Amino acid sequence: MPLTTSTKPALSVRSLMINLVLLFILGGCGSGSSNSNDSGSHLNPALPSVNLSASLSNLAYNGATTLSWTSSNTSSCTASGDWSGIKSTTGSQSISTLTANSNFILACSGTDGSSNDSVNVTVAAPAMPSVNLSASLSNLAYKGATTLSWTSSNTSSCTASGDWSGIKSTTGSQNISALTVDSNFILACSGTDGNSNDSVNITVAAPLPTLTFSATLSSVTQNSSTTLNWSTANATSCTASGDWSGSKATAGSKTTSTLFNDSQFILTCTGPGGTVNDMLNVAVVLNQNGTALLSWTPPTLNTDGSVLTDLAGYKIRYGISSGSYSETIITNNPGLSSYLVEDLASSTWYFMMTSFNSSGVESENSIEINKTIN
Repeated sequence: MPLTTSTKPALSVRSLMINLVLLFILGGCGSGSSNSNDSGSHLNPALPSVNLSASLSNLAYNGATTLSWTSSNTSSCTASGDWSGIKSTTGSQSISTLTANSNFILACSGTDGSSNDSVNVTVAAPAMPSVNLSASLSNLAYKGATTLSWTSSNTSSCTASGDWSGIKSTTGSQNISALTVDSNFILACSGTDGNSNDSVNITVAAPLPTLTFSATLSSVTQNSSTTLNWSTANATSCTASGDWSGSKATAGSKTTSTLFNDSQFILTCTGPGGTVNDMLNVAVVLNQNGTALLSWTPPTLNTDGSVLTDLAGYKIRYGISSGSYSETIITNNPGLSSYLVEDLASSTWYFMMTSFNSSGVESENSIEINKTIN
């Protein structure tokens, strides 16, 4: 009995331990078997993926590219960055007239999460128009000519302004003639990406003066005179030389003094554009009869001894009898100091003269002189 009694508890303890071990093992196995589907789902989820690309990633200004994309395990996609809106999970879209570097982003989501991709597109600077305008000659004589030439790039039309006008081709040339004043020529050209212009200045010299110079008589008899006439254009002053002198107006007339010999009259006129001169020759023809050249000293005092300030001219009287004078010559030139009396027939001629002032008062008679003409 004691032996039997002691054995049972030992068997019971061992059996209990075996049962606990089996329960632990079975419990562990049973737990893994009943949740096998859930465990697989959380360890290997179907994550979304997106791929976005551009047909061209380096564009000219205002260029275009096509964005293309695919995705997996997604149900919706949304664009952001330099595009926007809801997009299909797979597709393409043309993007045009890009003027700046751009970044396109596409985010797609699915049951087990979301994913995104992006692409950068580089855009070149705009092709700005340029114009070059030049002149074959920029410094011209009065009424001179030059040729304008021009080229342009990235342009579609050109317009002239300033001292020319009208629509011009984008490249060309044009002759400009008979310019009389300084001129400025402007050319403005436009293109897709803007406008540009260029200009050229032409300097034109002042015109040369012109002079018209003539005499009413180019041949006179001795002791006669002629009248000089002149006119100018583009002149500011004139000067006489030769057998006359002094400053002259730019247009006028002048009767010469009594001419005894062939004479030469020169007129020089000046203006902003330069100097011009002309010369007239007047021939003096000797009379067929005799002549007498009278010379005297112009008076300087009145009879009362005062200074003579208004001498006006002389009267020359002559004839073939002493003290009886049939001929009289009056000259209103107080600057004369000689006079040639012409056309004297063969005889002895007697001469006497007086001077007179601006009031017509005459001096006393000079001494009488004579000359015999054979």
